[in-house]
Amino acid sequence: MSAVRFWAFFLGTLAADQVTKSWAQGKASLLRENPILVLDFIDGPEAFLEFTYITNPGAAWSMFSDFPEVLTALAFVALIGIYLFRHSLELEKVGPQIIFGLIAGGIAGNLGDRLFRTPAEVVDFIDVYLPLLDYDYPIFNLADSFIFLGVFSYIIRGFREAAEEKKAALASETTNSSDS
Repeated sequence: MSAVRFWAFFLGTLAADQVTKSWAQGKASLLRENPILVLDFIDGPEAFLEFTYITNPGAAWSMFSDFPEVLTALAFVALIGIYLFRHSLELEKVGPQIIFGLIAGGIAGNLGDRLFRTPAEVVDFIDVYLPLLDYDYPIFNLADSFIFLGVFSYIIRGFREAAEEKKAALASETTNSSDS
């Protein structure tokens, strides 16, 4: 099995995540006091997109903040599971290599924070405000984005494959009934 794309996406995701987190951590005090406005095309107190700095001991929306050891263990389990089930996940195909490269790279990026940063928390710095919903989305990082993109792509891929299988089954039934 050639998993070149998997490793390229895994390492690219991990590197992009760690470089941006290091940048944010290096500017932590500045970003806490004066977030950098990236996109501000709406009137009001909130910018659409800004860079700030927080750390998070939990997962998304600070869930399980009281159980960082469990989150660390789950990250290891997920990475080991991807490795052990690589054949079932069809990692010999291009699409799954990219998808699981993104997911595994994102998991490894956040796991690296938990293992090697002080405090042992995940660095988050991307702040998005959704004006139509008047909702300030929880602050996140590139690893979170890559995990989301990978999972979303995997779900879409699953729906497409199911639709193609259904279409093939219907075509097969049509062919078989016309042969009778």
